[in-house]
Amino acid sequence: MHESEILENLYEEYEIDSLSYGRRADKLGDLYEDYIKTIFSSKEIIFNFNSGTKPLTTEEKVFYTICMSHRITHIKSLEILDVPARESKGAPKTDVHLLVNGATHIKLSVKQSHATSVTVAEFDVDTIKDEIGIEDERIIFLMEKHQRDASAKHFADEEKTELRKRISTIKRRFVKWTLSGSPDISSEDTRVANHTIMFKIDKFNYRLRDFSSHTIEEQVNMILEKKSGFGTGLGWTYATGSKGKKIQFKCPVM
Repeated sequence: MHESEILENLYEEYEIDSLSYGRRADKLGDLYEDYIKTIFSSKEIIFNFNSGTKPLTTEEKVFYTICMSHRITHIKSLEILDVPARESKGAPKTDVHLLVNGATHIKLSVKQSHATSVTVAEFDVDTIKDEIGIEDERIIFLMEKHQRDASAKHFADEEKTELRKRISTIKRRFVKWTLSGSPDISSEDTRVANHTIMFKIDKFNYRLRDFSSHTIEEQVNMILEKKSGFGTGLGWTYATGSKGKKIQFKCPVM
């Protein structure tokens, strides 16, 4: 990709090259949130966008792609708003909240990864049931079994088929919840994301090699084309510290 002085300065500021593996992953998340805020604070990028100048830099491509996805063709005003904490478990899905022209809310989930999939949610079955509104007791029972065993290794073939069939009626709501924080088609909650920006990182030097940008609805549609995860298109797994207590969901990096 186009080499970015802005991005390299952030790498130096965050001392990415001197961090341990675990610390580096956390700091890269913070770094790319700052990168987005820097991009959308740039008067030069806004001027070029309004002038119809072709995007040349990585920053301009990120800016233009996100704006065009939300049918924004001219910037009159642009604010970066605070994102409040959630009352329930987990952090807000919105990492950066943009208010454009006083009317359009772009609520960005900012991800970075060098892997082929990335964690999008990790909750216990009770929370999943409550937040999505799952009422089917068999879905709940089978999900609790998956949570307890940390996999479907003890599922009979009939149970796998049953869960796939039963969850098919709610899978769109299910996937949307894992990505955005809400199963609803649209939500005015500032903590519920409506756009994902994924920064794809080189696994050897941790620098940016590419990015993808999708509205949540676009991403849901792409994930549901896949057959994994009982037809949800998600990977069902667990984090080491919460084995047997929560289910972790991963989505493919697109």
